[in-house]
Amino acid sequence: MLRKVQPPDFRYVWLTPGASSAAVTMAVCSLGTAGLGVSLWSADPQPLSLGLTLGLGTVTALVLARNERRSALFQRERAREVTMAVVPWGIIVAPETEPRVLRWPAVKKVSVDVTHTLRGGTPVIISSLVTVQTEREILAGRAPGAVGLESLVANLDAYAEEASRPPARDLEGSNAAGDDATEPVARELVKLAEELCSSGPGAARLRLPAGGYRSISTRRAPPETLDELKEAMYSSADAPADPRPLAAILAGMLDARELVPDLLRLVSSPHPMVAAFAKASAIRLGAPRSRAGTLSEISPFLFDEDLDAIRTWAGEVDEPL
Repeated sequence: MLRKVQPPDFRYVWLTPGASSAAVTMAVCSLGTAGLGVSLWSADPQPLSLGLTLGLGTVTALVLARNERRSALFQRERAREVTMAVVPWGIIVAPETEPRVLRWPAVKKVSVDVTHTLRGGTPVIISSLVTVQTEREILAGRAPGAVGLESLVANLDAYAEEASRPPARDLEGSNAAGDDATEPVARELVKLAEELCSSGPGAARLRLPAGGYRSISTRRAPPETLDELKEAMYSSADAPADPRPLAAILAGMLDARELVPDLLRLVSSPHPMVAAFAKASAIRLGAPRSRAGTLSEISPFLFDEDLDAIRTWAGEVDEPL
């Protein structure tokens, strides 16, 4: 059974090769030297106090930086620093040149080491080093300040397990649409949703009103159907396959605008197909692009065939937010 966790709370974290913490420490040391110089240059009490404060702050910062370097030294020495983008569905390596995608199941560990300094006597984070470990390599990238990846560090295993489930052919999650989560299945899922909405047995399963089931365009989801779709979105963690993509498609087909808030919660799901159809359905139902985003954000994690099928179904054109 999957461990239930909140979707990733980060959207895009940009990391680059950068100056080591030794360089940062050297800058802090220079500041401290200047502070001590001020204290020695003037006998005035105020400059003396300022200089001593800077000097003592530097000593504390150096101790903090030294301890942090020791804790991450082994991994840093083995890591290859590269440009990376961390997004809810995985990591894009070298996104500006020849991008390579690491989905969460391929990532074994993510760690974040930070460098502190003192500002007004309070420790603050001035830079972060993110280390990504796979079966074959260790990659690293840096960012100024804090990166906000605490949920990823804590829930990586849960994200990987969730992203590994194949999409389901039914709302119970009993039958998988493909052998695993890495097969093009978008067209099959859209076809299955159309069959559910336009057949007598399908309408009965969705608890749609009797009669007129051959016309999808006139259908609106009654409260009973909304409950069925919500159940598939939230209570399927123990199913072998993931019914959320199919539920998202049905929400869009049945004009279930009441489910837009639920769809928007899924747009950052670590499962690319779940997130893609949640975005597509929310777009069809008129959700703001600033909330739903675009399919371009997730395109590196989708097969071209799936991306084309989802875009066609959503009626999406690539427009900036």
